[in-house]
Amino acid sequence: MRVSRVRLINFANFSDVDVETGESIVIVGENKVGKSNFIRGLQLILDPGLSERDRQLGLEHFWDGLGEDKVGATIEVSVDLTDFTNDPRLMAHLNDCVIDPGPPMVARLTYRFQPKAGLGRAPESLKDYEYVIFGGDDPDMRIGGALRRMLPIDVQVALRDAEKDLASWRNSPLRPLIEDLAASLDDDAREEIQDQVDQAQRELAGHEEVVATAERISERLIAIAGGQHAVPVSLGLAPTRVDALLRSLRLLIDNGVRGVGDASLGTANLIFLALKSLELDRLVSDGERDHTFFVVEEPEAHLHPHVQRLIYRYFLGTGAEDGEEQPPLTTILTTHSPHIASVAPIRSIVLLRHDTAEGKTVAVSTANAPFTQRDEEDLQRYIDVTRGEIFFSRGVILVEGDAERFIVPAFAEVLDIPLDMLGITVCSVGGTNFTPYVKLLGPEGLNIPHVILTDRDPTNGNHPLVRRRLINVLDVIEGGVDHENLDADEVIELAEQYGYFVNENTLEPELFAGGLAQDMQEVIREELPRLRRETLNALQQWVDDPDQVDEDWLLRLIERIGKGRFAQALAPSVSQDVCPAYIRSALEHIRDAIA
Repeated sequence: MRVSRVRLINFANFSDVDVETGESIVIVGENKVGKSNFIRGLQLILDPGLSERDRQLGLEHFWDGLGEDKVGATIEVSVDLTDFTNDPRLMAHLNDCVIDPGPPMVARLTYRFQPKAGLGRAPESLKDYEYVIFGGDDPDMRIGGALRRMLPIDVQVALRDAEKDLASWRNSPLRPLIEDLAASLDDDAREEIQDQVDQAQRELAGHEEVVATAERISERLIAIAGGQHAVPVSLGLAPTRVDALLRSLRLLIDNGVRGVGDASLGTANLIFLALKSLELDRLVSDGERDHTFFVVEEPEAHLHPHVQRLIYRYFLGTGAEDGEEQPPLTTILTTHSPHIASVAPIRSIVLLRHDTAEGKTVAVSTANAPFTQRDEEDLQRYIDVTRGEIFFSRGVILVEGDAERFIVPAFAEVLDIPLDMLGITVCSVGGTNFTPYVKLLGPEGLNIPHVILTDRDPTNGNHPLVRRRLINVLDVIEGGVDHENLDADEVIELAEQYGYFVNENTLEPELFAGGLAQDMQEVIREELPRLRRETLNALQQWVDDPDQVDEDWLLRLIERIGKGRFAQALAPSVSQDVCPAYIRSALEHIRDAIA
């Protein structure tokens, strides 16, 4: 089973958010955009731990955009569920909640905070409000605690105090494991453990130094209170009964040298999540629940980047062995980590962002983006930590390779377009296949403003390669429009309207001819100190007359250095005067698009 759609109306940051979701959900967005409130909305429906008072909301829970009209408005949160028809127990729970018989069948659960039924007048305060939780489209189909207990949401909040929870018997996820251990011991095992404990107790209590210490304490008690008031004391282990001893068990690390209290925060959180995972397995196997919506807010807290990725892969299920049965678990994460976003399934991303003009949070997702199977595989393969930043960006500059990835930010700086301050990421697609990225960032995906920088790549006697490249992305942006009858120049002109800009030449020769010849010569000589005299003379001739440059030879020299390394070395030398027109146009376009 999975969540397929979430809607929040007049709740917290959300005026009216309606977002479709994938098999798992990874919620990203800036601070204060409403990620925790999104989870809070789900809890109103699914959390068995919320009290009646918790579900009776206050004025602070209404969308601020309502202003003075909060009293009288209705808050509504609904969640659609699907892919449950193969499980008879889930079908039994959700049969009366179906809104679409499908396929796929869809059930809906709704929380509504509204003026009391039968009030007969306009509400005057929240005393005139009540909440209802119902299934399907019928408010009379009330949902109670029984369903929430069997299909609960389990939320691990950000920056949780794992050490404190592990130390508390009541809250520790170690507790059910110990209770299972105690229940699994038969009488013979208990008797054997008790005999071993009693023997250890006698040996320790009878040790000469232990006895002497106990006597010193007794003597001091008698000296203080007299023999009639002093009580006899001895030293020994406490407790000594088996059940009490089991409850006193604690996790140890580093070969038993230290307890969890001595562990790092990251290690404590990791242990906590492992125990929580075991607890979820037990609850399902014992029939105490049939599905869990497992939420971890900011799982990256205090964790090494590699561990962040491993944890997410595990709870996603991608870390399981082939053929291993997956637990009935829906994983929901909120994160600021590109490490986690980089391994998230491409259709799992839910992006929240603030709409300044409307004063509300809007939501978009990749669940139904127009990806082909090849697009998904391409994005899943190539979105690494660096490219993962695009999920957190206000704007994206898509470029072909590392050379542009390093040189474009340098030009942005000298043009006074601060990319980091504006939240703009430069993303290399590692080639010229921009189409999957445009589907990801375009209006049917995350709808993030973006531009493309690409080369014309002319061919002998045929259309330049850029024509087909741009037609592919224009087909995504202008669905249903035939671009095949346009020539290359017409395609390039049309593409510029959407922020897709073309270089007339390859980047490095254009920079050489545009005023950076001497700086490029210095980089080449520094990076390739053993060049032959013939090459050095040719370089000097090109610097003296850039029109005579042998572009193929120049590019071969740069490729010996590595285009990315060359661009990094050249970046400090750029200025406004030598910025290629297509780069300037792209930077100004993306700056204006996010303004």
